[in-house]
Amino acid sequence: MTPDNAAIADRARELADQAPGGSLTRRTAGCVAVAYSTTKTDVHVRKVLNGVPEHLRAECAALADQLTQQIEEKA
Repeated sequence: MTPDNAAIADRARELADQAPGGSLTRRTAGCVAVAYSTTKTDVHVRKVLNGVPEHLRAECAALADQLTQQIEEKA
């Protein structure tokens, strides 16, 4: 896991913790947190996120893109 992956995973975990239980935001952020904390490259993250339930895929990809952009802007 690269530092960027760790930062994205941490931010996604924070979002999941702040979201109401069972909400789309909580489920999406949780998926993104797991994907980024268990993989080493963006390619692998995207493969993991392609395996989430179909109704979450687009939301997960959008959140991953958003968090990636935020982390890159801070760097």
